Amino acid sequence: MHLNGDGMTENVGKYSYELQQKDEKINPIELQQAVHEGNESEDSYENQVRLAVERGEKDFDGDFYVVVLFKKERLMVNVVRQYFFPRKTCPRPEYDQVVYRYYRNSHSLKFLWVIPDKETCEVLPLHKHLLPEEQKEFLKYVLDFNSGKLDELADKLNLEKTA
Repeated sequence: MHLNGDGMTENVGKYSYELQQKDEKINPIELQQAVHEGNESEDSYENQVRLAVERGEKDFDGDFYVVVLFKKERLMVNVVRQYFFPRKTCPRPEYDQVVYRYYRNSHSLKFLWVIPDKETCEVLPLHKHLLPEEQKEFLKYVLDFNSGKLDELADKLNLEKTA
């Protein structure tokens, strides 16, 4: 595969089409592993978060947030793009989102939450008794999202900014 300027392969449409023709289901765990690996070290998830932090350090004074959004392509349903960006305020929780808080004074990044897609948020709580122990924390984020607790957390963090 060849990389073009935006880090995507030139043949992504071709590979997406071929996968659609095979009628294979996308395994979300394998997808997450591939997403976090990236194609090259500079494409890795961790490196993209680091680059978003660097942009935030230039754009904002004080603490800020790093948001990662996962967007599925409309025409290529098995292609997921990631968007990494800093922002001054805490975002509202939404599907397909990861949020971190960056503390400027300590140069530390704190993971706040991960919210999967809508279907997972609906189905996962129904099967909570079947989840392995290592997925219980993931379930907690889904339950907190569904109950509105993450909205309350975002509100609280944003009120701290104005106080």
